[in-house]
Amino acid sequence: MGIKLFEMDVKCSFLNGFLHKVYVEQSSGFENPDFSNHVFKLQKAIYGLKQAPRAWYEHLSKFLFENGFRRGQIDKTLFIKNKGEDFINIQVYVDDIIFSTTNDSLCREFSKLMSQEF
Repeated sequence: MGIKLFEMDVKCSFLNGFLHKVYVEQSSGFENPDFSNHVFKLQKAIYGLKQAPRAWYEHLSKFLFENGFRRGQIDKTLFIKNKGEDFINIQVYVDDIIFSTTNDSLCREFSKLMSQEF
């Protein structure tokens, strides 16, 4: 049984995280004159926002759990899925994903899942 290693860079990762109660001031040049004292509540992460990596990781984790992965006990950025004697391990580092598998079909399945969601 050979193990194969792959790498994936999620280009729009920080734009896929949903936020909870993050408010920003109105940007200069984009003020609403009718509501000049109001702030905006962000629904999704924007690039450069300090909460963006956490929002992305939470969104990705939820997605992986819903698709049969479990989190590593020691390293919380490691996700594991077993299918019979085969497995796929996914290691997440910010917007880079490294995954290893013993079965090419698990690799294709994971790639297809990721392309549909992200």
